[in-house]
Amino acid sequence: MAITVLGLAGSARRGGNTETLLDWCLGAAREAGAVVVKLSLCDLDLHACRACDACRKDGVCIQKDDMQLLYPQLRNADSIVIAAPTYFQGMPAVPKMMVDRCQPFWALKYVLKRSIADPDKPERLAAFLSCAGTTSTHAFDGSRLIVRTLWNVLEMTHAGEVLCPGVDEKGQILKQPGARVAAEEIGLRLARGTKRKGKTRG
Repeated sequence: MAITVLGLAGSARRGGNTETLLDWCLGAAREAGAVVVKLSLCDLDLHACRACDACRKDGVCIQKDDMQLLYPQLRNADSIVIAAPTYFQGMPAVPKMMVDRCQPFWALKYVLKRSIADPDKPERLAAFLSCAGTTSTHAFDGSRLIVRTLWNVLEMTHAGEVLCPGVDEKGQILKQPGARVAAEEIGLRLARGTKRKGKTRG
């Protein structure tokens, strides 16, 4: 069965530098035989977490927006890659809002003590792609911590990242040496997946 790779574009600028990284990554995954699903988060109807704690009862969010379409994909995809640019040293509002809305997974795992990952399926892989206008490599620290925390909650294994500082104007990523190769290598890694897990991870 082909591996499913879910690609989440977190930039409001369509076809920008970070989304180009994502397209390179997903293109390589598709060529390697993966089933690729790409979603632009800014095109979805998403709302902020209300901190109502309703998901603590059954691991289900009571808000009826497009997160209800994302939840099963986040849980069932074999691999996930998030591409989000860096604004003010961190992740933009929309992809961060999506991460915050993953609180039901946190509730399932830590309150209801249920595993997110299927123990009979291969270990799931995840990756992060980002561009920042600043040349400071520390600009990515905040977003990296956010996505690593999400991967931990979703019981996924970090499989790589491409972080490109000093990339601001649209199309500037095309002049970054090695950026395309690095993104495509991650796509291949996500498409190949891993062997079956030996035990359930908690």
